[in-house]
Amino acid sequence: MADISLDGKAAIVTGSGSGLGRVMALALAGAGANVLVADKRDLGIEGTMEAAGDLRARLAGCVADVSTDEGRAHIVASCLDAFGRIDALINNAGIGLDAIRGDHAVNPILPWEPTPEHLHTFFAVHAIAPLRLAASVLPTMREQGTGRIITVTTSLTTMTHKSLIAYGAPKAASEAYTAGLAMELAQEDEDSGITVNVLVPGGPADTPLIPDHPGLDRATLIQPKVMAAPVVWLVSDLSAGVTARRFIGNDWDPAAPLEEAIASAGAPIGWNG
Repeated sequence: MADISLDGKAAIVTGSGSGLGRVMALALAGAGANVLVADKRDLGIEGTMEAAGDLRARLAGCVADVSTDEGRAHIVASCLDAFGRIDALINNAGIGLDAIRGDHAVNPILPWEPTPEHLHTFFAVHAIAPLRLAASVLPTMREQGTGRIITVTTSLTTMTHKSLIAYGAPKAASEAYTAGLAMELAQEDEDSGITVNVLVPGGPADTPLIPDHPGLDRATLIQPKVMAAPVVWLVSDLSAGVTARRFIGNDWDPAAPLEEAIASAGAPIGWNG
């Protein structure tokens, strides 16, 4: 990853005030990119800025709610205002099941328990927001002749888990949309320079979406740093032409030759095979 330069590129990372998003934002900045740190929480943005240290000059903050049209428009406009371009959109913002009930980590949330309001919120954040943000950045990427759309979904077992339906179902919808968008853009123009891929940690990750509970050893969770190397490569020119793929951060070996890491961590997007 240290050999990959993102100088001159500008990226949006939603939900980058903590967890996976913070790691990806800092990794991109460390490789030379300018990064819009978009999050609903001002304190989270400030935490990422502080964690950036000397890289802070490459970051711009944007307080916005991805579940609203206004929030999404603010994110896109803020990146263009700050950096004059959008080379990558990383759809990472998410909410956990504690938005339904605080003790979900101990007591499963049954499929019929989420209210219509809960379901609307989960779909707005995890499915509609990535869809609409992608549509919003495409005109800029088309004009530039290059762009990367990367969406963080989840594992198939999480998508279909009986106790995680409010979270898993919209993530499944998001992956299906991402797959369709990748194929549509490839069919429309193979030389558009715009690629669409999915990146996931590969299992339960040590982020605020998984709250503490008795007996949980956070060291057993996947650490967010597994997202750093693959996201830098996906945003770089080295990933040109790679589209409609799903990459698993926990399967990516940063110490391996790049082609080896790509092959071991990648598979077709969606549920092919």
